[in-house]
Amino acid sequence: MKVKNTALRLAGVAMVAVALAPWVGGSTASATAPASYNSMVKQDQVPVTAANFPNQQTDCPDWTAGGGTDSFHFVADGSLIFDSITVEFSTGDVTATPDSKHAYISAPAGATLVNAWATLSPAPSEGPAADFQLSHVCVGTPVVTTTPATVTTTPATVTTTPATVASTPASALATTAKASPAVSVKGTKAGTVKAVLPHTGSGVPVGLLLATSLALLLGGGALMMLPGLAPARGKRRRH
Repeated sequence: MKVKNTALRLAGVAMVAVALAPWVGGSTASATAPASYNSMVKQDQVPVTAANFPNQQTDCPDWTAGGGTDSFHFVADGSLIFDSITVEFSTGDVTATPDSKHAYISAPAGATLVNAWATLSPAPSEGPAADFQLSHVCVGTPVVTTTPATVTTTPATVTTTPATVASTPASALATTAKASPAVSVKGTKAGTVKAVLPHTGSGVPVGLLLATSLALLLGGGALMMLPGLAPARGKRRRH
């Protein structure tokens, strides 16, 4: 049971150490200036953007109202002056040598001031210290880049299918002409058309043959009805 309790306590200590490590490490890193500098900006002023800094003015040199840059005014305390200053922005680092108690550093409007280090004269007596501060800012107007919409127009594709004309060869037309029987057509004064009646095998027209036959029949019947041509009816001769 004792071993089990000890293991649980050790696990608890490890968990606390893991939880505090990022905060302890972050605090130490933020309070340490690079070796080539002897002072830092007051750490309770960073990180910050010009638009969020409480003391905003319009007297910064090389700054234009409504322009695309923010200007940050740093001031060294007491009788100290800046030999050099490096300011870390979210857009990159800027280094200047103002040789004065005042340092004006510009950055693109909207950039975040992350941190700042300086070399001051005379050197602070107690190593790197937060012995200069951000006095005020002049706020610019961030540049808004608008990308025009790209409109792609696809031309309509028109497909034209050529008409196919069927052409009958002259030889086929000649064959068709030969295969079709000729029809004799005569026009009358009234504009009507009479067709020629077909012929029999003897070459005599059917109409003429019918008329001739009818005439012969009538003539023969009339002849048979004439007196004297009928068979005589008499008394029988006696022998």
